[in-house]
Amino acid sequence: MKFKILAALCFLTLNLSAADVSLRAKASQMVMVGFNGTSTKDASVRAMLSDIGYERFGGVVLLGRNVKDKAQLRALTKAIKDKNPKIFIAIDEEGGNVTRMKDASFGGPYPSAKEVAATLDIKQAAEIYEQMADELKQSGINVDLAPVVDLHDEASPIIGAKERAFSENASKVIFYANAFMDAFKRDGIITTLKHFPGHGGSKEDSHKSKSEVVLTKEALLPYRDAISTNRAKLIMVGHLYVKELDEANPATLSKKIIGDLLRGEFKYDGVVISDDMLMKGAGDGPLKEKIIKFINAGGDILLFSEFKIGERRTAELVVQYILDAINENKISKERIDESYKRIMALKAAL
Repeated sequence: MKFKILAALCFLTLNLSAADVSLRAKASQMVMVGFNGTSTKDASVRAMLSDIGYERFGGVVLLGRNVKDKAQLRALTKAIKDKNPKIFIAIDEEGGNVTRMKDASFGGPYPSAKEVAATLDIKQAAEIYEQMADELKQSGINVDLAPVVDLHDEASPIIGAKERAFSENASKVIFYANAFMDAFKRDGIITTLKHFPGHGGSKEDSHKSKSEVVLTKEALLPYRDAISTNRAKLIMVGHLYVKELDEANPATLSKKIIGDLLRGEFKYDGVVISDDMLMKGAGDGPLKEKIIKFINAGGDILLFSEFKIGERRTAELVVQYILDAINENKISKERIDESYKRIMALKAAL
């Protein structure tokens, strides 16, 4: 009898509907934050772990400041998963100039996307990406904010100049990006297509300034392919201004680009994550208004590279902005439910 009661309780716990979860808990799942420190000896790490224990955000992003070597990273991710085994632990690992696995203990260095496509065939590329994926898996990472599926343009200071794109040819980008995604999928790691709708043609760095791009059919082909082949589970939208679609807002905040193009025309129903909301390219204006625009456009996860904004913890501030916007009828509860369901469906695969 006791066993039957316990089993019933477990079943109910695992099958909570969205209606049974508080709005605050749902909004918290929509936030991913960065933090300082490399071990539980650091006060900043302990603060982050405490917040995870209270489920104040749905994911963390690890940057170079958080990674020393493989043993250290494994210990850090273990501490995070001990608090919440289903939290997203994301990292930027593209190979080449954008890498967090610089120490020799990770088996690298790994080549850039441009070098891979220029020097390796698909089979060789798959072997490289299988090794990368295995290293991330062993290190406790479950989300890689890669691959870049922008088209290469040498004039781009943040994509082309850093050799982050596979090729200027969309078909070639698709072939090598598929090799990347398939290798990581085999190790159970979620990959992220970026930067929708295409950062390759931008002559500016969206980390530092407003970045404009001209929308092309070729730049969109890698996204169309990944969606149609069911490889696209997580897509990062860039802080990119596309004049022909939306002069007023970067793609991150644009319903015309996320809602109408990505979700409407492309019929993408997976998770949409923003690029870092603290980047200059996200535009001017109050943070609360940017958050409202991103969510109403159809975005799901708000990415912030810092644990604090001013004196307040980022997740606390962002979640409160979301709840206030709901109370002010600027965001609907139904819109939050949509994001929550998408995020939890993705986490169920971890």
